[in-house]
This record gives sequence, C-alpha cells and structure tokens, in this order.
Amino acid sequence: MGAASAEVVRSEVEAKILVVDDEPEIAAVVADALREADPSWHVEALSDAQEALHRLGDEPFDCLVTDLVMPEMTGLALAEEARRHHEDLSLIAITGRGTMESSIEAMRLGFADFIQKPFDLEAVSRSVCRVIREARQRQMLESRFAEYAQANAALEASKAQLDEKLQIASQDLVLSSKRMARQLDDLATAAGVAKGLMGVVELEDLLGLCAELVGDRAACRTSTVALYEIRESAIGLMVRAHPDTDDPPTLCWLREPLREGILCRAAQSQKCVHVDDIADSVLLDPIEKELWRDGRLLAVPIPFQGTPIGVAALHRPAEDADFGPNDVKHISELAALIGPAIMTAKAHHQQRCQMYTTLETIAEAVENRDPYLKGHSARVLAYAEQAGPALELSQPEVGALQIAARLHDIGRLIIPDAEVNHPGPLTDEQWEIVRRHPEAGAGFLKPLNFLGEVAEIIRAHHESYDGTGYPDLKAGEEIPLVSRLLAVADAFDAMTSPKAHRAALSIEQAQEQIRQLSGQQFDPRVSEAFLAIPPETLAHIQSLGR
Repeated sequence: MGAASAEVVRSEVEAKILVVDDEPEIAAVVADALREADPSWHVEALSDAQEALHRLGDEPFDCLVTDLVMPEMTGLALAEEARRHHEDLSLIAITGRGTMESSIEAMRLGFADFIQKPFDLEAVSRSVCRVIREARQRQMLESRFAEYAQANAALEASKAQLDEKLQIASQDLVLSSKRMARQLDDLATAAGVAKGLMGVVELEDLLGLCAELVGDRAACRTSTVALYEIRESAIGLMVRAHPDTDDPPTLCWLREPLREGILCRAAQSQKCVHVDDIADSVLLDPIEKELWRDGRLLAVPIPFQGTPIGVAALHRPAEDADFGPNDVKHISELAALIGPAIMTAKAHHQQRCQMYTTLETIAEAVENRDPYLKGHSARVLAYAEQAGPALELSQPEVGALQIAARLHDIGRLIIPDAEVNHPGPLTDEQWEIVRRHPEAGAGFLKPLNFLGEVAEIIRAHHESYDGTGYPDLKAGEEIPLVSRLLAVADAFDAMTSPKAHRAALSIEQAQEQIRQLSGQQFDPRVSEAFLAIPPETLAHIQSLGR
C-alpha cells in the first residue's frame, strides 16, 4: 500500500468521510492516506461498526468506506442502517474476500466501488475523490432539474394567464391579440418540449428525440444532435434524424472523435456557425464532409449553465433557401430547453457505465479463480467480432455482443472452488452444478433493466441448435443470434485452451469439431461464418491474455 498523491486525487470539495474496519491499524492507515490526499477532507476512523452507526446518526457524512466482513455487524448491515439516516451517503467497500451474495447485495445497496485487500492507498483516495465528486454533481443536477420543473410550471401558469387575456381582448386590440397569440405559441411549444423531454432518460433515445425536435423547428433534410465532451474538446456521440421520412433517428458512428470543424467551432465559441456551400468550405473537418457532402449547414451550440454540452446541426440541399435569422432564433431557443435534459441523461448514462465496469470487475474475478480461464472472455469477444460482420449483426446486436461476451461466465460465481479447480473430468453431480451458470448469470443481470437483453443472451449461450442444450432446451431460431454466435466462440476457445486433465486442441482440430457439430450443437450459418476466419487471425486471438 503506497501513499496517495494529493495532486492526483484532490477533489476540490470539502467532505466528511468515515472509515470503518475491525482492524484499527487498517482504518487508521486509510484515514491518514485520505487526509494526506486532500487536507480539506474531514476524515474519521473507527474499528467498531456499532460505534460507527452511532457516529453516522449524530451528524451527516458524505462518504462511508467500510470493510464488508466485520464481527457483530457486517459492512453491508452498517451501510443499510446508515442509508436509512442519510440516503445520499456514498458507499465504498474494502474487503479481503467477497462472496456472490455479498457482491449482489452490495450492488443493491448502491456501493459505488469495491476495493480488494491488499489495496493501493492511492486507489482508495481516487475512489473516494470520484464518489464525492459524483455525489456533488448529482446534487447539483437534481437542484437544476427542480428549477427546470419549476420554470416549466411557471410557463404553464403564464400560458393560462395569456389564455384569459385573449378571451377578454376586444376587436380594437387586434394587433395586440396577434402578438399575444405568437407568445402563447412559443410558451406552448416550450411547455410541450419540456414535458416530452422529462420522461426520457436513455441517452441515445433522448438525443434522437432532440434531433427530431430540431428538425420539426426548422425545415431541413437532416437534423443532427451531437455531444460535446469538454475534457477531450471533441465531438463524440451523434444522432441524426430525417424529418421528411418516417425513419427513426440513427446513430452516426465516427471513425474517431471530431476535434476540428464546424461542430467543434460552434461548441467552443458558443456561437452559431453557418456554411452556405459545404463542398467549397474550409471550415468543415474531412469527417464532417463525409457526413454532409454538399448543400448548406447550420450549427447551433447546446448550452447547460453557460457551458457547451452539445451541438445541433441542420442540413439543407443547395437548391433550398438559405438559413435565416428566424431559423437561428428558433433552434437557439430549443437548444436552451434541451440542454438540461441532455445533461441529466448523460449523468444517468455514466452511472450505468460505472455499474457495468463493476460487473466486468466481478467477471474478471471469476476468471481469476481458474488459471485456465485467464483471458477467456476477451478471446471469446475477439472471435465473435471476427465472425459478426458475415452475420450482418445490427448495431444493437453488436452492442449486446460486446457486453454479453465480457459477462457471459459471471454466473460461474455459484460454482464452488472444489469444482473450479477440480484436477480431472467432472462427475455428474459436479456437471449439474456447472450447467447452472448460464441461468445464474442471467439471474444476476435481470434486475438491471438496461441489461435485460444481455441477460437473455447469457442465459441461452449454452443452448444447442438441435434443442439438446441447457437450461431451456431451445432450438434453432428460438435461440438469440448473439447467443448462437457466443456458443461457437466460447466452445472454440474452450477447445483450444488447456485444462488440468487434457491438452489444448490445435486450431485445425477445433475447426474440425465445429464443422462436425454444425447443425447439431451449432447454428450452420454461424459455423460457416466462424470457419471463414483466417487461421492467422485465430492464432493471434488464441495468444491473447495467456
């Protein structure tokens, strides 16, 4: 355990932190490291969980760093009791060994990080710094969201007032009535936008909705909303809508982040940028010219609290009218409305990414229990990605494949160490335990709604094409395509990896096994795609992680 570096982990926010470990020396060392990492932190260390619970009841703390395994009261019980007093308390677990049940329960309670003993003090400091920053950001976003809802209510009240004024207006005030009617339309549009955005939390869905709203506000062939990442000074995720068609918004996949061009210029200057001839313009990045080859382009920054978080881009053909002041005005007003919603969805997306990272850490721990599994999930993903293009996987299927491949063996947590490290072939009873891992893995992920499709893929990755697999005896097209692809990749890596009771098969021998089992254990179409992978590519992947 090394000393933490204050320059690296300083959070720049004051915070109260309680460190609890039944070994006083560890608690004291962690507390000292945190104080050294950031002198603005008030850190206390206790070795008794009951005393810690009383301390947490006396006054609010920002973060609890606790050992999970302690006498009298576990870290999980302490965290659950503490959350009853302070629901916003950030939680970090430190433990020498964890069980499946404790890991799942810790995730349910909302632990932000798991740190295995022996641990690096600098890693502890970084973790505490991160969760404190995220807690402050959540508080700020919740406050801003409340202000946004209040402003929406005020807009609705103003709309009601304007309706009343319109009803009592006389014929002598025709011009005034028209002006009020225009204001009413603007308020109604703003209220409608706010109401629609407040119900959407999925980042890609929200960006798609925003792109459609942009296209509805000003005439264009395509309307695009792109995220601007301030730390990287670059454009990342982009979603494009086609207002003149019934096609849903689509993701724009970039070869690399945009760091130059009209979109970055609009975000960085926080001013609208207009190009009336894309083909002859020097303002566009080459990647942008691939997205919009000709015509006219208008880029409008999307702000949040004075900071650019995205850009709305509208494209018109050259034969259409140029963008005018009203277009700029309408899109700028809309950008101000959608900025807070994008920021909220982005924070929600980042939390999901952190949860996935935690799951991936657990999956790695599962692999590390068995020396013969080292690098297995990474190789399975690499094999599957080579065969995927021939199967014409959709973008959602590609995304599901990338996650499912990394987590497909997480259910092996239920397998006792005796079976994991068994030196020879497994008995029937041991095989019965091992065969439960797809169902167990799906069960772990099922409560996480955003991983529901991945859970079904993992559950079915040991089904056989002829219906003789497990756990549900599914056959043919009943099995998700990604599961059928994982089945071949998983089996190939298992065959070409050594076991305690047998040597690894050669690539040629494993290919022959897949060829013979095509139509029985494996989908013939998937087998054909896999067997088309060049041998040198298979050999390279086979060496990964070993």
